[in-house]
Amino acid sequence: MVAGVRDYGNRMGIPTIAGAVAFHPGYLGNPLVFCGTVGIMPRDSADGRVEPGDLVVVAGGRTGRDGIHGATFSSIELSSDSETESGGSVQIGHAIHEKTVTDFVLAAAAERLFHAITDCGAGGLSSAVGEMGAELGAEVDLDTVPLKYAGLSATEVWISEAQERMVLAVAPADWPRLAELARQEGTEATAIGQFTGNGRLVLRWEGETVGDLDCHFLHEGRPRRRLTSRYTPPAETELTWSLDEADLAAVRP
Repeated sequence: MVAGVRDYGNRMGIPTIAGAVAFHPGYLGNPLVFCGTVGIMPRDSADGRVEPGDLVVVAGGRTGRDGIHGATFSSIELSSDSETESGGSVQIGHAIHEKTVTDFVLAAAAERLFHAITDCGAGGLSSAVGEMGAELGAEVDLDTVPLKYAGLSATEVWISEAQERMVLAVAPADWPRLAELARQEGTEATAIGQFTGNGRLVLRWEGETVGDLDCHFLHEGRPRRRLTSRYTPPAETELTWSLDEADLAAVRP
C-alpha cells in the first residue's frame, strides 16, 4: 500500500515522506486504505458557485469502464473470487494525466476561468454534475464525453469512476480561453453540457433523452433508510494443539 501511494504521488510531483500500514481486527477481511496530503489555496478561491448558463466542462483523463461500481465494490466483502468478479470495479490510475490536469486547473484558477470545480469521485459524472447542479439543474450530452475506447453505453459513461477527471462550471465567454489553456498544458477539456437553472437534470445520448429527473427529488426525494444491526458473538472454543510432544521436540533447536 505504502509503495503504491508513494509511486503515484511521486510521479505527479507530490513527495510522500512517510508511510505506515496498521491493521485493525475489525477490518481484516476488507481493509481501509487512507492517504492524504496538505495544500494551500487563496482565501477568495475557497467558495465556488455555479451560475445559470455555465458550461459543464470535463477535463483530464478519458472515460472508460474501469471503476464502474467502484464505490459499491469498496464496501463489499473480499474473497478469492474478487479479482475475477470485481476486477473491472477498480479504477486504473494514470499519474501523468493527473499531473497535467493539476497544472491546467492551477493555471485556469489563476486566470479565474471557472466558477466551480469538483472531481469525478464515486459515481463519476453522475455525482459530480448532479451535485454541482443540485440547485440549478443541468443538461448533458453523454455522447460528447471523451472515451478511452468505443462501445460504452450511456449508463456506463454516466457512472464510470475513471480517474484523473475534473468537472468545471465555465462561463461561455471564458470557454475559448480555457480550451486554449488546456491545449497548452497538454490536457483534454470538453464542454459536455450546460447548467440550466430549470431545476431538472436531463441526459441525452445520440439525440435521445435517456434521463430526466427533478433535482429536488434526486437529492431529497428518497426516504432515508433506518437500519438496525445485530451482533452475535462467536462461541468461544478452547485452543488445542494438533501436535504431540514428540512432534514439538522435533522442531526445537
